Amino acid sequence: MGDDDQNIYAFNGSSVEFIRRFEADYGAKPAYLTDNYRSTGHIVTAANAVIRPARQRMKIGHTIHVNRAREKDPPGGVWAELDSVARGRVQILPARDDPISQAQVTVAELKRLSGLTPNWDWSTCAVMAREWSYLDPVRSLCELEGIPVQMANEDFSGVWHLRETQALVNWLRGRDSRLVTNTDLNEWLLEQPSDPWTDLLGEAVDEYELETGGAETSVSHFIEWLAEWAREVRRRQRGLMLLTTHRAKGLEFDHVVVLDGGWDRFGLGEDADATRRLYYVAMTRARQTLALARVMEPHPLQDALRGSPSLQLRQAPIELPAAAPELARRYRRLSLRDVFLSFAGYKQHDHPVHRAIASLAPGDRLEVRNGSNRWELLDREGTVVGQLARGVEAPDGMRCTFATVLAVVTWDREGSEPQYRDGLQCDAWEVVVPELVFEPDT
Repeated sequence: MGDDDQNIYAFNGSSVEFIRRFEADYGAKPAYLTDNYRSTGHIVTAANAVIRPARQRMKIGHTIHVNRAREKDPPGGVWAELDSVARGRVQILPARDDPISQAQVTVAELKRLSGLTPNWDWSTCAVMAREWSYLDPVRSLCELEGIPVQMANEDFSGVWHLRETQALVNWLRGRDSRLVTNTDLNEWLLEQPSDPWTDLLGEAVDEYELETGGAETSVSHFIEWLAEWAREVRRRQRGLMLLTTHRAKGLEFDHVVVLDGGWDRFGLGEDADATRRLYYVAMTRARQTLALARVMEPHPLQDALRGSPSLQLRQAPIELPAAAPELARRYRRLSLRDVFLSFAGYKQHDHPVHRAIASLAPGDRLEVRNGSNRWELLDREGTVVGQLARGVEAPDGMRCTFATVLAVVTWDREGSEPQYRDGLQCDAWEVVVPELVFEPDT
């Protein structure tokens, strides 16, 4: 099964010709799947208008439409009543021709929508762009305004190794009882310092209660379940998702903003309609609302929407707030592969570095300096509390001005690579995983 309108991986060898060849070689009769079970009528209409000019389409004459169960719904869905401005129509959001002003317009629109419903959830929203660089100012603005945000290219895979997770596991294994209830787990959580990772464990306990019905279970069963949960949770959306449109294939979100920029460029091996298909994929990820930022005039893709009753063209903002210096920042959340895991393990168990790391909490500020062959992390007292992997570098034209503690994880001799074991001075230790903050190197 294939959809030529969503053939967006030509740079990786994908081609609609494979679908055509299958039809010719095997005498296959095409079946046109035209029901859309995801998007509102306005979104579907706008997406159809964008993809219609594409040449050599296989679905000419087979227009996508909302599925039969929803065909009597308002074309704007529930937002036809909730939003008196757009009434569920697809919006064009004009912005100045720079990434920061586009980020300001985008975040302002999402905040406007968030104020229209008590059920707003940032983890059902996404901002998409042709290239990662357009997303950096959105990330910076969200950090500045306290909006939960995550970049789809950041993958923290160390949930099981978290200090908080291992503290819970060690507490369970040290209890006299081999049975545990959700009441026991919640009481333990209430005694822990509040931080994002303890809150995450609280979500795990809530999920476990739903799965078990709150029944008393064995400690071993809960630990096994928690280990599996930790492997899966890193894939979950936990805030406003920022991603490129190539990453969006197969995903869906309640509210989507598609950034402008780069839509007039073509990659290696791409045909003249490659970006049109990619834009179509981005648009059809939206379930309830869709906004399209605009900085290009004329626009090679949005101009197909002119005159559509499903479109709401917003007025360009007369004046945007002065851009805070922080909007030029870039953030990079590191993973376990980005840090030197054995750093503290090379110190005796009574070395001051272990006490320094133990005193750190998520969000604490760290300084970053270039060591002899690795970047070093320093706490407020000037103690080196960690080192990064050798491959970590600053983006072009940027410098790392500081870092914050993303997480503290536990590591041990058994989990270390053989080449690092000979120099280890203790059997278990903690590792600082940072989030790096970069600013223009001016």
